[in-house]
Amino acid sequence: MLGVHANTVRSWTDQGRLPCLRINARGDRRYRITDLEAFLARVGADGPSSAADTGPRTPDRRAVELGVLAEVARLTASQSDLDATLNAVARLLRRTFSYRMVTISDVQDGQIVCRAADGIARRRVQPLAIERGLAGAALRERRPILVADVLADPRYVENLPEVRAEIVVPIMTGEQPWGVIVVSDHRPDALLELDLELMTTVADQVAAAAERSRLMTRVERQLHQADALRRISADISSKLELSLILEDLVDHALVLFGADRAAVFLRRPDGTFEAAVVRGLSRAYLEFIRSFPRPSLSADALALGRPRFAVGYANHPRGAGVRQATIQEGFDTLAAAPLTAGGEALGILTLYHDRPHPWDPSELDTLEALASQASIAISNAGSYAQTATWAAQLQSIQQLGARLNRLTTVQEVGRSICAELNQLIDYHNVRVYRVDGEDVLPIAWRGEIGEYTDEVEDQLKLKVGIGITGWVAAHGVAQYLPDAARDPRSATIPGTTDDIDESMLVAPMRYDDRVLGVIVLSKLGLQQFGAEDLRLLDIYASLAAQAISNVDATERLRAQSAALERRIRSQGELLRITETILTQLDPRVVIDEIVERLGAIVAFDNLAIHLHDTAAHEMRPLVARGGHAEHFLTARTHDDEGLTGWVFQHGEATLVPDQLTDPRVRPFVDLGPEAGSLMALPLRDREGISGVLTLERLGQGQSFTGEEFELVQLFAAQASIAMQNAEAYHHVEIRARTDGLTGLSNHTTFREALARAVTRGDPFSLLMLDLDDFKSYNDTFGHPAGDELLRGLAAVLRGSIREADSVFRYGGDEFALLLPGTETDGALRVADKVRRAVRAVRAGEGPQANRRITCSIGLATFPRDGVSADELLLAADRAAYASKRGGRDRISTADDARSLPDRFMPGLPTPVDEPAEVVGAA
Repeated sequence: MLGVHANTVRSWTDQGRLPCLRINARGDRRYRITDLEAFLARVGADGPSSAADTGPRTPDRRAVELGVLAEVARLTASQSDLDATLNAVARLLRRTFSYRMVTISDVQDGQIVCRAADGIARRRVQPLAIERGLAGAALRERRPILVADVLADPRYVENLPEVRAEIVVPIMTGEQPWGVIVVSDHRPDALLELDLELMTTVADQVAAAAERSRLMTRVERQLHQADALRRISADISSKLELSLILEDLVDHALVLFGADRAAVFLRRPDGTFEAAVVRGLSRAYLEFIRSFPRPSLSADALALGRPRFAVGYANHPRGAGVRQATIQEGFDTLAAAPLTAGGEALGILTLYHDRPHPWDPSELDTLEALASQASIAISNAGSYAQTATWAAQLQSIQQLGARLNRLTTVQEVGRSICAELNQLIDYHNVRVYRVDGEDVLPIAWRGEIGEYTDEVEDQLKLKVGIGITGWVAAHGVAQYLPDAARDPRSATIPGTTDDIDESMLVAPMRYDDRVLGVIVLSKLGLQQFGAEDLRLLDIYASLAAQAISNVDATERLRAQSAALERRIRSQGELLRITETILTQLDPRVVIDEIVERLGAIVAFDNLAIHLHDTAAHEMRPLVARGGHAEHFLTARTHDDEGLTGWVFQHGEATLVPDQLTDPRVRPFVDLGPEAGSLMALPLRDREGISGVLTLERLGQGQSFTGEEFELVQLFAAQASIAMQNAEAYHHVEIRARTDGLTGLSNHTTFREALARAVTRGDPFSLLMLDLDDFKSYNDTFGHPAGDELLRGLAAVLRGSIREADSVFRYGGDEFALLLPGTETDGALRVADKVRRAVRAVRAGEGPQANRRITCSIGLATFPRDGVSADELLLAADRAAYASKRGGRDRISTADDARSLPDRFMPGLPTPVDEPAEVVGAA
């Protein structure tokens, strides 16, 4: 507008005085390229009001939403880079629905930080404190928020001046908020509940991607920690000089756990602690905590014998005794791991983070393993320092221990002990046992002379507390038996000689005050070993225990990593499956896809889906698969009976590990109780619980795992969405193909059915029926009476035709009937039956009751009277016209109509007035 200032234009448009499209919210000429692109996209797609249209979700909108959800599912399943995924999702949402801008943020250190944005540069979106703004409200309340005009909402904190309408949806991973999706527009009331519902579903998919990314990061961190722990263990185990061990321990711990400061304190004989190695701590702080005053985290860790941590240590109850020193030092999080040996405190390892650092269980386990290994190394170093005479032997122990620490299985450790221990001690026989609960099981053994060479595994198995080996396993104390046969604790191994002259050394493999195994050395003859041999074996056994503990820790980490990897793969498969079922719109196809795809992610023997019959209060079987499918399909249960009824009533998914012991499980009468496991999960629609999905795995000890249960819960949620979508689409499709007044198939459906019949090529007949004098009836008795007559006539026509025949409302008072497999003679009989049925119709109560109702019928047969749909329709319509001209209330064939002028052509069907609710639904 020439001569009008930009601020005036903006003011007029804000007040509604000037209808126009503005390129950006400022309304001036200094627009950005992104503003222009968004402006052109909106104008080109739907015109200026498209983004603000209101009303129910249309089939087109439904199709677009399903397409977007499928693409989001594909993006979150296929991309490993979370930021790339988030940017792709933001771009897809904005450019599909012409939003002004879309941002996706996560929670970092108490702030909501933008991770992805479209429609605005990410750097323009400033971090927001988690307790502020609409985003903070959505995260606190854990529910989505739609604000038509942010200027009227006191919770809104202005971040971008061009925002007027906004949707904020929290992204939840489990029970914790991960972040938010924010959809913004510069026009008030531009965003609708439809957008809110869509963003809620997208947020769930983004949450799955975020959780998947978190799990992958956790797996990588655990693998890194496992590998680092092995290297650190090998490093500190390879040293026997205490100062080097402690320095390496501190330096490795700093790197392994990302700490900012660290220290190792060793316990003095007087009970105080000396800082042996320090990184980043002040002298004043070290002097203050030298006795670890109570209450303090380090004192608690020493008392409990396990690592402890505290976030915000300056204000933590455990840090009350050192609060002033902590405040002055300026760190936030403290972790303390005791260093112990034989139940005696050697010292403590402390790690400090300047920012909040909640330690997860896997980190604490790794810290505990590191501290335990360091404790053994420290203890070994102390023993080494006590006597120089052990130097050569301890060097051998170090070498053997280092080799043990490089092994990866318990069996390898056992075989290595049998092969190399004779470098330290001379013996005739060695046995290595592993303690497993109450069992003492041999993992390796080796005899050097004939008396010991024939031992077999079953002979050597023991129980804790039985024999000298079982006694050491129970008490954890090394024993030297100069005459083993005379020791009252001894028990002869089955199949061996009694009262043999034999000396024995028995040492426990202790780790963290727990006996992991036992090493037994035997030698023929009395008093063949000495106290030094027992000391050496005890030291070596502690190294062997460390090696076994390393193996156990590594195997646990591997098992955890493998489980996490399986979970990630399963969730990836679930996302791909979700993409497949969400793109299906046929309810039966959706059900089949659910059944088929579910078998790809969890093994089961039987599956059933029950839907709730509200009228009968029953759980009606919809589909079943497996060996018991017939029983599931024929059984009828009340909606408060059995496991299915319980899940329906409570709305909770349930896992039954043993169906023989759960009173909710009702076995089939003719099958009886069977061993196995069940899981039953609710299927939800917008009204609540609509059905129950049941999986059964048969066999003793074949229970579903918690991981499988969690995965199927996720699947059931997605399956519920897919079933809702398909059902909604099915209802819309039915309305689109049905005449709203009579309930008959409409004109469009008739033309499709006629075309299909012609394409098949089989003979059939077409009847065109036209009510006689219907206009006069309408004019006389009114349109409501006419509508009532048409509804009654539709019911009469349905009852007059055969099961294979079809009846359609062609238009106005015209109807069409398709008679498959019927030649002219048979069609005449059907037509006459229909004509007589129409004559028998009574027009209702009142003055119209005596009005006679008749019809004129035209008949044409394919291919005799026409080889195409148009030709056949013309022939039947001409025949109906012939019936009209011949006096009405009669039937004419295509032959009867041949005398009509060639110029006669049937017109368009009489327009049909659809009921208001049907028009609105379409």
